[in-house]
Amino acid sequence: MAQKKPSRNAAPGPGNEFVETQALLAAIVDSSDDAIIGKRLDGTIVSWNAGAQKLYGYSADEVMGRPITILVPGDRSDEIPDFLKRISQGERIDHYETVRLRKDGEHVDVAVTVSPIKDKAGRLVGASSIARDITAHKQAEEREKLAATLRHSLSKYANDFIMLLDEDFRFLEVNERAVDFYGYTREQMIGMHAWELRTLDTQEAFVKQIEHAQVSGKALYETVHQRKNGTTFPVEISLHAIENEGKRLYQAVIRDITERKQIERALQESEHKYRELVEHANSIILRWTHDGRITFLNEFGLRFFGYSPEEIVGHPVMGTIVPATDSSNRNLRQIIDQICADPAAFEQNVNENMRRNGERVWIAWTNRIVRDAQGQVAEILSVGTDVTERKRAEEAIRELNARLEQRVAERTGELAVARDRAEAADRLKSAFLATMSHELRTPLNSIIGFTGILLQELAGPLNPEQHKQLEMVRGSARHLLALINDVLDISKIEARQLQVSSEPFDLRASIAKVANIVKPLADKKGLALRVELDPTVSITVSDPRRVEQVLLNLLNNAIKFTERGAVTLRAEITPDAPPSAPSAIRISVADTGIGIKSEDLSGLFQPFRQIDSGLTRQHEGTGLGLAICRRLADLLGGEIRASSDWGKGSVFTFTLPRKEPGAL
Repeated sequence: MAQKKPSRNAAPGPGNEFVETQALLAAIVDSSDDAIIGKRLDGTIVSWNAGAQKLYGYSADEVMGRPITILVPGDRSDEIPDFLKRISQGERIDHYETVRLRKDGEHVDVAVTVSPIKDKAGRLVGASSIARDITAHKQAEEREKLAATLRHSLSKYANDFIMLLDEDFRFLEVNERAVDFYGYTREQMIGMHAWELRTLDTQEAFVKQIEHAQVSGKALYETVHQRKNGTTFPVEISLHAIENEGKRLYQAVIRDITERKQIERALQESEHKYRELVEHANSIILRWTHDGRITFLNEFGLRFFGYSPEEIVGHPVMGTIVPATDSSNRNLRQIIDQICADPAAFEQNVNENMRRNGERVWIAWTNRIVRDAQGQVAEILSVGTDVTERKRAEEAIRELNARLEQRVAERTGELAVARDRAEAADRLKSAFLATMSHELRTPLNSIIGFTGILLQELAGPLNPEQHKQLEMVRGSARHLLALINDVLDISKIEARQLQVSSEPFDLRASIAKVANIVKPLADKKGLALRVELDPTVSITVSDPRRVEQVLLNLLNNAIKFTERGAVTLRAEITPDAPPSAPSAIRISVADTGIGIKSEDLSGLFQPFRQIDSGLTRQHEGTGLGLAICRRLADLLGGEIRASSDWGKGSVFTFTLPRKEPGAL
């Protein structure tokens, strides 16, 4: 008959009694909720109960014969060698709290008791460990620790002073904030009566202030406390009754309201200041409802309109400070209705108002909307300034302007008549001078002609002195003829009697002709006369006599006002032409003379005007040459300009529209 196999949790032994005992022990071990594990001295697992399987997740077959270290996290691997060493020395390890590793990788908090196991001979053969899951206990401990920390922080770091008082209002407990602020130690405050924190002038009111808390179980009031060093500060105290084991206690939450009181005082002072500002401002400050009734009028406004507060507040603006119509018969009731209906559209408004004595005044109003908590228009704030004097001054100015405009119109008419007369007289003068050309030139030509005959000695020989005197007569006559020609030319131009022709001519030949005329003058002063012509300059269409007159005048001026250096005439074709021509002929005359100051350039082409320089005063003339050049250039469809560098020379540029002979 086969022998029955013993349980894996029981050691074999002789006798049924031993077997039964072992079976009972095994049953007890298996039914335990704790994890009971047997292991050899080297840490090999030899027994594993159901509690161990439940706690760690391994079955007995998965762990039997394996090292106990499979249950130990890596950061606690040094515990097992230490335990085995202590067990091998016969030591028992009681209720050691640690962390073990479950099969699923989760950590579990356990309390472990490890006991040595000996055989019958008393030899140490292994160890048994009992492990209890204390995860819930540890979590509860952590929660309690956190709650305690929070309570401590609340008590220590709260801005308010938290105190517990007995039914006689003596302190049973105070938070650290109260200890720090009042300057007492905790031991000094415990047992102290609450009134001891009060200032002398508030102690009498103490009983009355706490009566409400004694009756209703709560109270809220303000008073003044003092610190141990005698300094005082305002506080707000909230009292609440607490029932504890049949006794009534009180919790007091005390708040330092120094800053709040300072703000309140500042607000009161500010309100007082601005109330005074509003009341005594030199402006009318008015508040009125959207239906037109006055709710406030400042002191200045009351004095201005002549009302008392009782006579104006609550009354409509119409019929009090606003008349039904203004002086111009404008309906002011409609304006008030429009302001009430749409205040935003009338932020600025000027209208006629009325004082109590009936006097009419003009007020410039600035209107602002005052809204209620729901955002609806509650009132209209109007700030007014008396502009009566300004309006009267404006009216006076308008009347004066009207009179001035009338006078200006009359004077303008008179001046127009005078101008027409002056222009007519000027035209008559110019026409007269223009028609006097023959009468003025003929005697001079006779003088010049007969002087020439005498100088040629056709009438007989002359001695040197006679020759000299006749040369002076001929020079003066020629100079006078040139002056008369200039005056007559400018007069003809202004009288619009000067006509210019338009015919083909060789511009190169005209330039050469003018250059030959002035060359003796240049040679006499030792000046170089240069002529630079672009090859494209040839036949053009214009008035050759007037073109030569302009060039001759420009070259004469350049030589006259240049003491050393050179005078250069350049001619070229340029696309920079007047709008009437596709291209232009640009002729420039440049010199190295004294130049012209920039401030004198603007008056250069004015008639009868010469630039007042030391050099120009050495030469006589009418000052008409450049003025004639400018007007001739205009008549020819061109223009003339001047540029100069003071002390270095000047450049006069004469531009003509370029016309081909076929353009005739």
